[in-house]
Amino acid sequence: MKNQKLSKQPPLSSSLTTGKAARHCQVSTPGLRRWIREGRLRVFRTPGGHCRIELAEFQRFLREYGLPPYPGEPPETRILIADDEPRTVAHLVEFLATDPRGFKVETATDGYEALIKVGAFQPSILILDVVMPQLNGMEVCRRIKTDPQTRGIRILGITGYPETIPGLLAAGADACLAKPIRLRQIQQELERLLAAVRTR
Repeated sequence: MKNQKLSKQPPLSSSLTTGKAARHCQVSTPGLRRWIREGRLRVFRTPGGHCRIELAEFQRFLREYGLPPYPGEPPETRILIADDEPRTVAHLVEFLATDPRGFKVETATDGYEALIKVGAFQPSILILDVVMPQLNGMEVCRRIKTDPQTRGIRILGITGYPETIPGLLAAGADACLAKPIRLRQIQQELERLLAAVRTR
């Protein structure tokens, strides 16, 4: 397979055969191999020369293309917080750290950094401030929601300026809360967005 991307070999216990991956995606094995040749899905080779797909890589591929997660292990929920107010960020990080589901959390302090982190971190949920330096939350939201690779990210807008909420919702945000944010409100909206992520 000339153009396929090969990754370093992980333990075979955390990998899938192309046939098993194809069955999960409800496509033929040749169809799945075409995705591999096109570079959409990375594989590695066993010492015997067989193609295998690392489970974490397969889960990434499924998220990117809006397919159901593979049931071999629960997909990791990644949450990105983009806000230029350190106290708000620290408050949210501390709150998420207490959740027993073990969210993986990253932060960004301006709009450009948020977009970079979206590409590198691939969050399921983005908690996004509206007024930020460099690039405001509305533009960040618009770019994410118009890009086929990122439009599945659920966005929870937060703002100290309630009059900006209609604009953020129009840009594609899934929900918005006015500051000062209350943890009960954050919890309620996160549960709703997490349910949407699971059924995506």
